[in-house]
Amino acid sequence: MNRTQLIEQTEIYVNYDQAIAVYADRQGALLLERVKIAFKELHQTLNDLFVNQRFMTMKNVPVYYHKSVHALLPLEPKYGYVSDKSIKNFDTNMLLIAHKYWGDFMTLDESRKIFSAKWSFPNQVDEDQIRYDKGDNFRVAYMKTSAELGGRDLDDEMLREEPGVVVPIYRLGEVMPRPDSPTQLLLCWVKEDLIPEAFSEQEEYQIKQLMKIKSFLKFGENKDVIFETLSFVKAIMENEFHTDAFGQNWGISDIEYDDIQEQLNDSDFSEAISLLLDRDTVRADIEPYVEQMVYDPNRGLWELWPTSTAEDLDTLFKVKASFENGAIARHPVSDIRYDGVVGIDFGTKSTVVVFQRDGEHTLPMRIGMGRYSKEVQLEHYENPTVMEFIDLDKFLTDYHELRARPFTSWEDVTVSHTAIGSLMSSDSDMFYSHLSELKQWAGESNRTLRLRDKQNVDRILPAFKEVTDDFNPIEIYAYYLGLFINNQHQGIYLDYMLSFPVTYEKEIQDKIISSFRKGLLKSLPLPLHEDEEVMERFRVSSGVSEPAAYAVCALQQYGFEPTGNEKVFYSIFDFGGGTTDFDFGIWREAGAKERRYDYVIEHFGAGGDRYLGGENLLELLAFEVFKSNQQKLREEEITFMLPPECEPFVGSEVMLTDSQESKINMRQLVEALRPLWERHEGYEQQFDKGVLKVNLFDKHGNACPGTELTADRERLESIIYTRIEKGVRNFFESLRRAFSNPNIADVEVVHIFLGGNSSRSPVVQQLFETYIAKETDQISSSVHTNGKAYFEIYPPLGTEEAWEIQRERRAGQAVDIGIEAPTGKTGVAFGLIQCRKGGVIKVVDHNVTQDEAKFNYFLGVSKKGKFHVVVDRETSYGAWHLFIDAAEEDFELYFTTMPEASTNEMPIQQTERRKCRITHTNENAYVFIRAKGPNTIEYVVAEEEEIAASQTFDHIETLTLTASR
Repeated sequence: MNRTQLIEQTEIYVNYDQAIAVYADRQGALLLERVKIAFKELHQTLNDLFVNQRFMTMKNVPVYYHKSVHALLPLEPKYGYVSDKSIKNFDTNMLLIAHKYWGDFMTLDESRKIFSAKWSFPNQVDEDQIRYDKGDNFRVAYMKTSAELGGRDLDDEMLREEPGVVVPIYRLGEVMPRPDSPTQLLLCWVKEDLIPEAFSEQEEYQIKQLMKIKSFLKFGENKDVIFETLSFVKAIMENEFHTDAFGQNWGISDIEYDDIQEQLNDSDFSEAISLLLDRDTVRADIEPYVEQMVYDPNRGLWELWPTSTAEDLDTLFKVKASFENGAIARHPVSDIRYDGVVGIDFGTKSTVVVFQRDGEHTLPMRIGMGRYSKEVQLEHYENPTVMEFIDLDKFLTDYHELRARPFTSWEDVTVSHTAIGSLMSSDSDMFYSHLSELKQWAGESNRTLRLRDKQNVDRILPAFKEVTDDFNPIEIYAYYLGLFINNQHQGIYLDYMLSFPVTYEKEIQDKIISSFRKGLLKSLPLPLHEDEEVMERFRVSSGVSEPAAYAVCALQQYGFEPTGNEKVFYSIFDFGGGTTDFDFGIWREAGAKERRYDYVIEHFGAGGDRYLGGENLLELLAFEVFKSNQQKLREEEITFMLPPECEPFVGSEVMLTDSQESKINMRQLVEALRPLWERHEGYEQQFDKGVLKVNLFDKHGNACPGTELTADRERLESIIYTRIEKGVRNFFESLRRAFSNPNIADVEVVHIFLGGNSSRSPVVQQLFETYIAKETDQISSSVHTNGKAYFEIYPPLGTEEAWEIQRERRAGQAVDIGIEAPTGKTGVAFGLIQCRKGGVIKVVDHNVTQDEAKFNYFLGVSKKGKFHVVVDRETSYGAWHLFIDAAEEDFELYFTTMPEASTNEMPIQQTERRKCRITHTNENAYVFIRAKGPNTIEYVVAEEEEIAASQTFDHIETLTLTASR
């Protein structure tokens, strides 16, 4: 198959907006020619008037233009004789000229230039309209001072105290410059809708046409008049110009498809190359391609390659383009990385993309940062999971117009770094135009979202399970990821892997996979969609869980290479921006029956802390500051939102809302507190002052800049310590449960790997050291270690401490450091690729059952203020558990995801409650409960014998659980 073609002429497809741009450009050029013809036809008369006439009367308005003063004066007999020289006593209505122009008193200099006994002037004869007191003399009033008028006799040039006749003057110099040429004089008349008496019928027609487009005419620098073609083109494109001029309608309101296409067929499109080179720039702000690509036989453009799928293009317009020296069309199949694979860690706060081209070398990829010539920075590879909606309706129209690489615009929807930059600088009324909770929305089964783009168009997004193809933000986000992955800078990839939290139910995972598939597929060029072989190879699949992926990466980076029967027992504490995930397992060499692999990872006991994340911690701190300043904020009517794990307080009824002002206030305070959590340089001095200045908004949307809030550094750091300590405590409880399995023996060392950017906090390291010392004895008594159990802890990848350990453990081997090396955040995506299908690492996941994630909750009852477990998180789906007697119609169900619940010592206040009701009571029966999905349970009233006999029940109630703490 020939992968490149030399073409001399082709048809380029453009969408409506692009067609209108070309059409408008054509219209602008055509109208410019009409304008030139008009000025040419008017030139002779104009020149005569400009050179030979002092004043010119107008035929459509009773005024005359006086060249010497560049002003209009009245022809109609409304002059008033004035004997009172006081201006304040003058009837200003007499200054109105032709019911159109509000004039002024003329100055003495203007009077001398206009009126003189030496030359003629309008109204000098006939009714003698400006004769002084109906006598033989002409006396004209002028403005002597700002308060007084004076008079000037025209016959002897004497100045008088008594003013005389007031002739108002309308100075054009106040609205446009004095003309330096006949054409500029014409523009003055056009702007004022004036037609000179001297114009013929044809000349009158031409000036009337110019009046219709006067907003696009202006003075030039060379005594000429300029037609602003670009402004005219923009007005047409934005549908702001609808006037007919020179016998033609120039607007687009009533233009049909065929009319536009006919206009486009008339001539070659000279801007074709520029348009094609910039298409990815328009779509996603990706660096434009260089023009040399068009003529290089080894390169060429995808956009020039012809397509045979006409039905995809029937809503588009065709533009002819000729290339004098020929251009190279390149088939996109030439750039497919058939041996490549892409790993995507779709994160709560940021998304990481890594790739392999044709070998084991893995690199991160910049997303939402398409200016590749800019210097590389580490933060470019942690791409914010944020979207910005500017004109969503227009974007969706463009997006659905084509199945492949539609002509969408970065000016309508942005993502990642651009979107987060906009979010951080936006006002309160723009809050809903940003979506920064994309993954949280997908993971919570009943969560809805409100969006309002910057055109003030509102949308309510249903729960992710119910979202349709019409507008699926995750699909659109994946489409943008695809544009940054698949372009002529990077090549084309067909194999994609996504990681998921261990707690995501299969239905959610499948829908996310489907959404990513649709979005990524849409980023591929149309010729690939027409290639069945290529489409068969295109794949988006679910990889290993996020903590397991990090484990695979960290174990190899730290040089764990077990041989024979050696087993490495590991645990993961993945402390990210939104959640903390736990994972436990065994890393070993592949056995004889696993010869295609180098290593096997078996993981089990996965869990986590749903709300222990860096961003959630910051919201906890912000809420504490909010509470401690409630009196001041109440007085200033400043509201806040209630974050997870927080409770309303006395008097908070009107202070806690879900308004956009409350949410943006939370965001502003979170950013003000970030230096404390992330320990930015100089944060001690900043917070030791005890005062923060934050730009907030009151409940009416009014800005409250520089609001001073007290902030107790010690109290805030105590909150950080206490909340992380809870997470570490639950981690060790999970670890104890995971390695207490009788099937796991000979545990000598448990290697703890810290992951996630939040694990960089010194508090985490400090707490782990404390708990390791505290827990060693307890763990050794519950696992099969013969009293030799101990822990080794490893810092997050990408830190100086991690590199030092890597150098020690991998003596003689090269250690990757710098931007290309995996970090505590990017390690998930690296591990995802390493666990790819067909790779050398086998993954055995004991955290799923029947292809579904295990049940997420402990279910129980309250006993003396403590949570007592009735149904363990390790329960099998479908197994009934006796929960409580059925003697009363109401019962209360408590639940939590926290592993420490298994101790039966957890305070009941740290759990959540659902009030349940049964349809009938029975003192001889019980309420039985069973798990049906990761977040779903069923309960029924039955007798123990009925359960034992596996009887079928008619009145089973279903309950979906969602934890908020």
